[in-house]
Amino acid sequence: MSATEPTEVIERLTHEKRRLEKDIEHLRQHDPLTGLLNRQSFITILDRFFNTRDSKKSKGVLIEIGFKGMPRINGALGRHAADYVLSALAARMNMQQAVPNIFGRIDYWSFAAFYPDITDALEALSKGKELIELLSEPVDWVDRGLTLDVCAGVAICDPACENSANLIEHANLAMKSAGERGGRGYSFFNPALAKAAQRRSDLIAMLQQGFKDDHFKLQYQPLFDLKTGELSSFEALMRLDHPTFGIISPAEFIPVAEETGMIAKLGAWALTEACRAASHWPSHLTVAVNISPEQFYTGTLITDVHHALELSSFPAYRLELEVTESTMLKDSDIVLQQLNSLREMGCAIVLDDFGTGYSSLSYLWKFPFSKLKIDRSFIQAMDSTPMVRGMLRSIIDLARNFGLKTTAEGIETVEQADTIREFGADTVQGYLTGKPMDEKDMPALILRKFSDKMRGVNTTSPREERRIAN
Repeated sequence: MSATEPTEVIERLTHEKRRLEKDIEHLRQHDPLTGLLNRQSFITILDRFFNTRDSKKSKGVLIEIGFKGMPRINGALGRHAADYVLSALAARMNMQQAVPNIFGRIDYWSFAAFYPDITDALEALSKGKELIELLSEPVDWVDRGLTLDVCAGVAICDPACENSANLIEHANLAMKSAGERGGRGYSFFNPALAKAAQRRSDLIAMLQQGFKDDHFKLQYQPLFDLKTGELSSFEALMRLDHPTFGIISPAEFIPVAEETGMIAKLGAWALTEACRAASHWPSHLTVAVNISPEQFYTGTLITDVHHALELSSFPAYRLELEVTESTMLKDSDIVLQQLNSLREMGCAIVLDDFGTGYSSLSYLWKFPFSKLKIDRSFIQAMDSTPMVRGMLRSIIDLARNFGLKTTAEGIETVEQADTIREFGADTVQGYLTGKPMDEKDMPALILRKFSDKMRGVNTTSPREERRIAN
């Protein structure tokens, strides 16, 4: 062996070592599936940008791209198909890779693109649209093309954006906002999105605290029979009574409870509490409880209703369960099966907010409803839109032909009550005849209506309805 051979071997081994170290470093920094920067490496680059930037001159733009169809592909075709699609989409992005463009995979279903030299909102918008167009093209898979709804969230790194965590959060909030609108599209971050996200976070904390510290309560709004004027029932309306923020509307906290999975516990509590309260009322009064669509997929709804009735020895025929049209849109067979079981138990099933969703006549004969509640929007519009009056009359006639009772919600004036009575509705509910009230205030109303009945007072007159409201 010559004297030069050991030197050549050492050099070759050193070169191989450096190549391996470079490969290892690349693997450490990049996502193994897509070849894009992994989340940690992407954040490291953003941190470096924030540490060296001139906040007065430079901006920079982060765009997060989400793929809303990926869970569907994963569920229908399997993980291997979803991984293939992500790899194909990443390959398209990598073909666009050029300094100073920085691409990464920052979540399972989302990529990100950082453009440190962009300072103009229009240029940022152009990049966002370019990415949406690029990634919306179908991906060939076996014998079909797989198409995704691509949404982009655009966050500009202005002086108010303090660090990489802020920028990533802003882009993510904007992307979610774009996704909520449906289809593909984009959204710019604005402070209102951050405020809404903080409010949602506060609501989650309030819901969790509400279970521990008993902050939930029910209020009850009366319903009156239009023919006799008698008090016929109450609708239980859930409230979150927070010691700091006050009364929180269910329109605000129920969607959060559904998204976080807390609706099952909350719904079970409402059923139990409503049956407990109603068990102390005169036997002719019923109570209506709203059922969230998500409660049909918890697997506990039938048990929750049975437990609530049994705990208070409350007869099932006095419990009305209100469901909205949206409940029937997903897995209608599962919903129908449970509604039939509840009807067999003796509970009444009410179709709430009729006319606001995807109204279908098939709902009326397939599902075991006993009553329709006409949405307040019809009542509000009937004075200004003549066509609505005809629609109201038709809905009431339709319900009668199906053997269903009708309740008109949102009655606020004597004229509205008179009109809806003329059309043939059975009961009314609204501020004219009674606002939602706490349980402690209900005995006075119940006793007054009982006294009116014993004295033969006709509470169907407009004057009496006005007196009740006041």
